[in-house]
Amino acid sequence: MVYGPMRELVMDGAPELNGAVVEALVNALQAKQHTPVPYRPALLGLVERFHRTWKGMVAMFVSEAQSDWDRWLPCAAYAYNGARHSGTGYSPNELMMGRRLRTPNELLRTSGVFADYHRTLVRKMAAATEAAKKALSKDQARRARYYDRQ
Repeated sequence: MVYGPMRELVMDGAPELNGAVVEALVNALQAKQHTPVPYRPALLGLVERFHRTWKGMVAMFVSEAQSDWDRWLPCAAYAYNGARHSGTGYSPNELMMGRRLRTPNELLRTSGVFADYHRTLVRKMAAATEAAKKALSKDQARRARYYDRQ
């Protein structure tokens, strides 16, 4: 676990996740188990949207026989974490680490501009967090208007 154990497990009410093993895991990690709307996965839009995106990304990497999908998961995760998201305007890596991921060809170039990196990191992270909060608020309002329209 790179960032520590989960604090909350959000579930969609799927029967395969309602067993003693999942309950023991949640208890061992001292996490909360949360089912916002049982048996209505469409209402968990964020998770469903991520699953759709993730399936598409993994499908781009695997062979036609689909026997090597597990080998390409780190590449798909790198691509996902480095891509800017429309809801926040930032990549997940920028929001977690305060910097964008570098591509392999950027690693071959050396720029020498690292002296002020530490000084500006905190400022950039604070600005990114605030901008992401504003963008998410705006995006949630837009989605609410769209949902209420129906």
